[in-house]
Amino acid sequence: MKKLILASLLVSSTLSASMLYPTDVKPVYLAPDSKDIAGKLLPTNGIDVIEESGDKIKFSLKGFVNPAASNVIYYSNGERIIALSFAKTKTPKYEIIKKGETGKWDEVKVIAYTTKDNLEKDLKPMLDRAKQTYQESCSICHHLHKESQYNPNQWPSLFKSMLSRTPIDKKDEWLIIQYLQKASKGDVK
Repeated sequence: MKKLILASLLVSSTLSASMLYPTDVKPVYLAPDSKDIAGKLLPTNGIDVIEESGDKIKFSLKGFVNPAASNVIYYSNGERIIALSFAKTKTPKYEIIKKGETGKWDEVKVIAYTTKDNLEKDLKPMLDRAKQTYQESCSICHHLHKESQYNPNQWPSLFKSMLSRTPIDKKDEWLIIQYLQKASKGDVK
């Protein structure tokens, strides 16, 4: 009984952190009791936990929406670093924080649900692991590209074109892409 209570307290304290980061691609739902996956939350994108509901957590995420593709929430304005994507038929309602001007995207806040697993309080170890995996795996065939050599919009297709020739596990694909995109714009130190 004591072990069960201790385990509950540990899970609760982890989930009550103000900002948590997914370690892998996570399913996203529009309601706490839904079994219908509406989208995907990509690794390294910070979410604010609002509350627990059964086996899921309710969270909010701030990002940017290109008005031409309202089902994707981006990490930064004008760069295609995906934070959260929804099926075109499952686009959630989101709050516009600031309307984009002169070609800029709208800053938004979205509320959704995801599972409680694979969330970390500290982003740095995750980014360090992505960096190490990239450095160890992506210099087998050629000289290692510097993260800043390509811009955030170029990294996904470049990385995916070489992925099959590396020992990188498929589950780490988006973790490394997110690392490369964010490092290329100087957001990873």
